[in-house]
Amino acid sequence: MFNVDQLWQARFSQYIKDTRRYLRYMFNDHLVIVMIFLLSGLALAYQNWLEVVPPDFPYALLMGTVLALLMTRGSIHTFLKDPDLVFLLPLEEKLKPYIKKSFLYSILLESYFLLLVFGVSVPLFFTLTDATLQTLISVLLLLLGMKSWNLWMTWLINFYTDKKVRLVDWWVRLALNFGLLYLVFSEASLLFIGIVVVMMLLLLIYFQNATKKMNWKWDLLIENETKRMQLFYRVANLFVDVPGLKEKVKRRKWLDVVLSWTPYAKDKAFDYLYLRTFLRSGDYFGLYLRLLIIGAVLLLTLPVGYATYLVPVLVLYLTGFQLIPMWRHHYNKLWLSIYPVQEKHRILAFTKMITVILISQTIILAALLVFVATWVEVVVVLVGGIIFAFLYVQGVVKRKIASL
Repeated sequence: MFNVDQLWQARFSQYIKDTRRYLRYMFNDHLVIVMIFLLSGLALAYQNWLEVVPPDFPYALLMGTVLALLMTRGSIHTFLKDPDLVFLLPLEEKLKPYIKKSFLYSILLESYFLLLVFGVSVPLFFTLTDATLQTLISVLLLLLGMKSWNLWMTWLINFYTDKKVRLVDWWVRLALNFGLLYLVFSEASLLFIGIVVVMMLLLLIYFQNATKKMNWKWDLLIENETKRMQLFYRVANLFVDVPGLKEKVKRRKWLDVVLSWTPYAKDKAFDYLYLRTFLRSGDYFGLYLRLLIIGAVLLLTLPVGYATYLVPVLVLYLTGFQLIPMWRHHYNKLWLSIYPVQEKHRILAFTKMITVILISQTIILAALLVFVATWVEVVVVLVGGIIFAFLYVQGVVKRKIASL
């Protein structure tokens, strides 16, 4: 006899087992030590900044934007797989308890990251407002309720096949989330806050009734779950080989000009291969951009001081460390071994590319630093970053790829 609870428990246990196996490698001692130093430095800089933060700092606008984006993203973790399209499709009506369990788990998981981000801003919240502990608890409960609303709205919208409906829903929810959060953090009238809450509830009631007679869009649900797991596998693959990873290739036409910079020559074959891999395969280029954006935001928002020198070094370290697995990206390609090119050219091509990538990050971060720091500090970051890039590649990257 089919048991929904046993099915969910089996899927959930397998999910925990898979993620725990890779998290052991991701959060190794090496990375933990770096994160401890990073968090300690940022906490010290944050504490010093709180003492001089201006009273007119746009806290409501900043947190409204950040938390609204975190609220809007995300969906219910269904743990569905490709074979379910055949074997579970006839049992759709019996799977309501399954979705309820997935919904509760998703609230816990998604709210954890949401509350973590808000928790970082709590000292600033108390510094700029007259909030009490009771106010803080009320805000936390509001955030949990908003996240639950967003997750269930996402589930209901997945009953529609039209992508435009899902796109419009995303923007509408983002606007409502931002509006409510901005009003709360700016201590607006309860009347305006209540109006937004009522709009959100009416939207939920409408779609709850509109989707009652609709069937699940199994293809979409399985696709979303597959994308979520593949994203986790791509991150884990930066630390250890992941057999379940499906390689994703994406052409970025606007970067084709970068490929033309590699001259056409036999000894440049690996230069072209690794550059093309970085720009199009996996999530290497996305990783480069994300770390660069995070570094830029930290440099422009944190006070000039220790963080000015610590942040660029950290960005370069994390970028270089997480691009090292690209060396084995083509390890199962037999045709790579028949290249009429010596191994030293392959090593030179890879290390040169990593060096150029790190130097490009250094130049961009130093250029942004012009707006908040003195020329002396900009030059120190620029020269220090270039020196770090060369030393890191020659001392760490070469040693790592030799052991792979």
